[in-house]
Amino acid sequence: MDIQQLFLQRYDVLYGFWLGDLWELVPEALMRARPHERVNSIAWNLWHLTRVEDAGLNRFVTNGVQVFDEGEWAKRLKISWRHHGSGMSFAEVDELDRLIDLGALQAYSAAVQARTREIISRLRMEDLDAVMERDYLRALLLDEGLAHPSAMGLVDNYLGWTRGKCLMNFGLTHPYQHVGEIGVIATLLGVNFD
Repeated sequence: MDIQQLFLQRYDVLYGFWLGDLWELVPEALMRARPHERVNSIAWNLWHLTRVEDAGLNRFVTNGVQVFDEGEWAKRLKISWRHHGSGMSFAEVDELDRLIDLGALQAYSAAVQARTREIISRLRMEDLDAVMERDYLRALLLDEGLAHPSAMGLVDNYLGWTRGKCLMNFGLTHPYQHVGEIGVIATLLGVNFD
């Protein structure tokens, strides 16, 4: 089994099964709802995991251009945030929930998934050994604005990570974490997935 097969084995299940019918099963009002004052919405989680995948694979793994920057996605999504949301206040989450265009979010998610598959198709094992260094991380997270101003500790968090670790974390581990969160939120909102 090669790296592409290994990655896609879990990636296909993520979007084909776990998140596959979510857009059709959850009404728009419930996508934007927070069932508790200390919990994010399903919409926020979908936006966040998509932003992390886009930035993580296109900037950290390949040093390429984000999908977000190629299609006027901020304008289409009707939001002003460039970062991926870690460290946002609940007031900011509420604002995102109110403003975001869910149809555009679904289209952005599909575009990021297509790019991820493109990246995976051309990856070589030796590409994954490069290590994240402080100056590069500062440029990505601070200069490019991928990190929320309150999440500056991410530079130290990612210091020393390999591109391979970034691939597996931003492409699989992180979204699966949020799939679990989305499932809990949906249950609290009374969404029936039967």
